[in-house]
Formats: sequence, C-alpha cells, structure tokens
Amino acid sequence: MTPVLRSEALKALTVRSWWTLALPVAALTIMINIFGGVFGAAVGSGLDEGLPGVLLASLAYSLSLTSVFAAVYGAVSATAEFRHRTVSTTYLTGGRHPVLLAKAAVAAGVGAGYALLAGVLGLFAGLLGQGAARLPPVGLLLGVIAFGIAVCAVWGALGVAVGTLVTNQAGAVVSLLVYLLVAENLIALVLRSGADDDRAPGAVARLSSFLPGNATDIALYDLPAHELGGRFGTSLVEGLAGVSGPPPGWGALLVLLVWAGAGTALAWVVGDRRDIT
Repeated sequence: MTPVLRSEALKALTVRSWWTLALPVAALTIMINIFGGVFGAAVGSGLDEGLPGVLLASLAYSLSLTSVFAAVYGAVSATAEFRHRTVSTTYLTGGRHPVLLAKAAVAAGVGAGYALLAGVLGLFAGLLGQGAARLPPVGLLLGVIAFGIAVCAVWGALGVAVGTLVTNQAGAVVSLLVYLLVAENLIALVLRSGADDDRAPGAVARLSSFLPGNATDIALYDLPAHELGGRFGTSLVEGLAGVSGPPPGWGALLVLLVWAGAGTALAWVVGDRRDIT
C-alpha cells in the first residue's frame, strides 16, 4: 500500500490540477472574508460587544465553497487515469483496491490543504476587513477551521469515489456541481415542503439535514450560528443550511463520513467489476 500511496502522491504533485483549483479557492476566500469583516464591523459598530460572529460565518461560508473545489479535485484525479488511458497500467502495477484507497487518501490530503489555505487567508482577510472591531474567540476560530479541514478532506475522498463511478471527467465534474449547487437544494426544498413552522419538523423534513451538502453546511455553520444566535442558534443553522431539525456540528460531520464510506464502498465494487481492456 505504501508504494502505491507514494506513487499517487507524486502524481498529484507533478500535475497542475491541484494548484489550478487552489487559485480560485484563495481568491474567493479573500473576497468573501474581507466583505465579512467589513460587514461585521459596520453592523456591530453600534453594539457594545460588536458582532464578531459575522467573521466566523463568512469563514464558514468560504470553507463550504472550498469543499466543492476539494470534491472537484478528487473527481479530476480519479478520472484522469481514464481520460489519459493510463488506468490499465496503474491497476496492473498497484491493484484496483489499493489505487482507489491511495487516490482517496491523497485527495483527502489535498482537500485538507485547500481548507487550511482558506482558513489562514480567510482569517487574515477578515481581520483586515474588520479593522479594530472585536475579534471572535480564538477557540471558535480554530474550531471552524478544524471543521473545515475535516469536511474538505472528506469531500476530496468523495470526489474520488464519484470519479471512479463516472469515469468521464467532464461528466463526473458536471454531475458533482449540478448536484451540490442545484439538485440537493431542490431535494431539500421538497423534503421540507410539508413542514409547519409552528411545529417540530417531521421525520421527512429532518431528512434534509442528512444530505451530504447540507451536512457539510451544518458542520461548518454550527459554531458561528450559536455564537451569533445564542439560544436561537439551531434556528439560525436551519436558515443558513436550508434544513430542518439539524444535528449538532459533530453529528453532521459523522453523517458526511458515512456518505464518504458508502461512496467509497460503491466505487470499490463497481471499480472491481469494470472492464478496462
């Protein structure tokens, strides 16, 4: 397994896809968090304690977008073998299952790197934007970044699973983007359509919290929402993530891990049976 992992890591470093995707991550993160810092300072200027939670929320939002880039990287890295017709050689030298696991591990590392980049740049951009306004608690800042690193690592591995299932590179990337940016929002809307605002959400409405993209947002917004909303934090998470009855942040992260495990298991079975001759 170690030689295969080393080989996949070297492949990742010798192609430009990882840093090509890192550039928009950096640009979006800086813009979002400068605005978040300025907005938080402006809105909180008339309050004794300010609104430091706004910077946490903007950081969480930028990390949510970063997870999409992590997923795209995973899909691109997996489908590149099929696009360049090197998959037969790769499987013969490394084995199908070790290659899948190694690609998932490398993509998870790249995804975590994207999140770390977004966290550091977002923090500095937000501090620049808010000027002398009150800072969020250091523990909460580190917590949001830590959740972002975990979430983006999982999405990197999930992207590899999708790329193994959908071997056409454009098809895999488009499928991921359409699902995360459009389809899941529509599914969540349908699931929540019968919910009554005056009552506790039903079982069907609660399912919206267990979709992978929504679970990502819950994990990232949990800390900022409770810092901003206090005892109304859960309601704020529902509004930010577009869900009903969300679990706590750590629970949402476990949901995402289950999705990653299921996706990898499916890719394991399908990849094992695929004819690559």
